[in-house]
Amino acid sequence: AVVSTQSTGEVSEVEVIPTKNAVIVRSAAPAKRKKKVKVYLTRSSLPSQLLLDSFSEIGYKVDLNEASYLLGIHSKVKYDLLWCGCDGEDSVPTRLQNRIPAIKVACRKGPMCHLVNLMHELFPGHFSFLPQSWSIPSQYAAFCHFVFTQKHTPKDQYFILKPDEGSQGDGIYLFKNPMDLTPGTMSRNSVVQRYIGNPLLIDGFKFDFRLYVLISNLDPLEAYLCNEGLARFCTQKYESPSSKNACKTYMHLTNYSLNKLSEDFVRSEHDNQGSKRTLSSVMALLKAAGHDIDRLWRVIKDVVFKTLICIAPLTKVEQLNLERGTTDVQHFHLLGFDILLDDQLNPYLLEINGFPSMRIDYELIDEESSTKTIVTSPVDAKVKKEALRGALHILFKRRPDESYCQIVGPEIAEESRQFLVFEECRNLYTMFLKKSSLRKGSMLGSSGFRSFVRTCRVLDILPTVTNADLDLLYISICHQSDIVKCLTFLSFYRLILTLAVRKFPELSLYEALKGFLDRCFENVAVANRG
Repeated sequence: AVVSTQSTGEVSEVEVIPTKNAVIVRSAAPAKRKKKVKVYLTRSSLPSQLLLDSFSEIGYKVDLNEASYLLGIHSKVKYDLLWCGCDGEDSVPTRLQNRIPAIKVACRKGPMCHLVNLMHELFPGHFSFLPQSWSIPSQYAAFCHFVFTQKHTPKDQYFILKPDEGSQGDGIYLFKNPMDLTPGTMSRNSVVQRYIGNPLLIDGFKFDFRLYVLISNLDPLEAYLCNEGLARFCTQKYESPSSKNACKTYMHLTNYSLNKLSEDFVRSEHDNQGSKRTLSSVMALLKAAGHDIDRLWRVIKDVVFKTLICIAPLTKVEQLNLERGTTDVQHFHLLGFDILLDDQLNPYLLEINGFPSMRIDYELIDEESSTKTIVTSPVDAKVKKEALRGALHILFKRRPDESYCQIVGPEIAEESRQFLVFEECRNLYTMFLKKSSLRKGSMLGSSGFRSFVRTCRVLDILPTVTNADLDLLYISICHQSDIVKCLTFLSFYRLILTLAVRKFPELSLYEALKGFLDRCFENVAVANRG
């Protein structure tokens, strides 16, 4: 039974025990009140009921303000959470916000591929989880050279083109010859990748995984991977690409936004059937087939870790351009990682979705009456509720949740610390941003560059180099990035790498870069003591 105590308002459960002469009423402990949180939800695909249910499961009651617009900064209410579907709005006073505004830059296909490729140059074999990639149009000549001169390129090798800022499969197509690229493609930024022609198939269909990655803090970086995700299937049985089938979208592209339009798309009430399934159900299927799922999951976690290590430094630099003074808002971000397995169970990163949909329903259209009915997808509801509930648990309880595993934390394994060299470049770059008289956002001007040269004593590190040489190198690299008077972070990285190779020509790229950075930081420490 449940009773209410009017004087206190507490709700308690009581146990009623009948005996021979009387009735004994034994009161249980008062039910624990749920903490209240103020949440502002606007312009988002996240269903409000999913948010309410997720908060309830971790012990919170939500005071929800849901609107199709953002409040002005004049609002007197400070919220515990702003969940917004748009980029980095800071006009709502809040403690937590679900957007790291600058991360959209590194999540675009072009910059993301470029960052991973830079690390692949430093650590051959460690960052091979990204299909070989070229930025178009800037690397079109290099792409043509690869195709026409590399003897190891298979004759039946196909490539896939993806618009840099495209989404939901828009503008993606397969091709074989660089001459097949359309004039429209050459006029906008895109990425060309080697097409993985031997994907792992289930029942003859190609599929990929959508994984959910929570960045709970950017600096220092802290990130978690959800143990549950989605498996998204094509709706036409797979065949190796050829001139006859390369245009068959439902065979080669796993995007849900495309395949849901196919008449062969199968919706199921069960999470191990149909064209969209849970990650755990597919893993169970692979395990039953004799595959080493524990090893596969370790490799997938390694892919996520290394990708985050690649994109975090640029994101931190870009964030400097967006911050307006000090702020007490904690920004977090839920990313969607799309992973494809080949027939040897090697995972490949296809792309990062900076704004994964949190919808758990779909429209069911009656062909006779043309009426639309909104239907909940059991698979989406299960996966996205677990991803959201676990993320909120980490953010509000400030401790790990069983539905997530930590990928990046305060302690980095000894064997992985070498991968932080990109972060060291970022630290050196931002050290001199404030000293730049020509600072444009997060770029290093000429005075900041000269301060770097003096403080790090570059002329002592490279005795054969003169100030004139450094000025010419500075101008040359600035022109390469189309920013005549400033160094972007990536331009600064290229400049440092150029100097490092000149100092240590006999070493590997990583050893040369690390050695040069160490000398720079040693000289900075001496200058600070003086």
